[in-house]
Amino acid sequence: MPKKTLEMSEYESHIHDRMRQAYQRVFGGPGSPGFGRPYMEPPVDVYQTETDVVVIMEIAGIPEEEVELEVDGHRLTISGERKPLPGTPRRRYSQMEIASGPFRRELHLPCEVNAEEATAVYTSGILQLTLPMTRPTSGRHLRIIVQ
Repeated sequence: MPKKTLEMSEYESHIHDRMRQAYQRVFGGPGSPGFGRPYMEPPVDVYQTETDVVVIMEIAGIPEEEVELEVDGHRLTISGERKPLPGTPRRRYSQMEIASGPFRRELHLPCEVNAEEATAVYTSGILQLTLPMTRPTSGRHLRIIVQ
């Protein structure tokens, strides 16, 4: 009997990715000791205009040359690394909330975008990506003639 292969729908794949990310937030990933995230996940807003998908991410303290962007279909990956703040190694912190290390966000975009015409503006620690939406290429318009 031939083996059946099940393919995940795009929605199921998105849910699978989100569940994997949630698991990693709690238990960490390969190479991360014990509990904790394998990388930081900066806050992000995503919205659409009539022509674009806009992504805004808060990444203060990270030089723009440390930020990598990758678009693959409906998936946008933003990654990079925040270096530790310079200073003397003999600090005694009473509170420490500014994390350093790698960051990564994988976002499921609401539609396909034209990555070649994307623009990025990085001001005061806020990265704003404007990604022009593409028109669907797989659909057809049929005209029905009633006789």
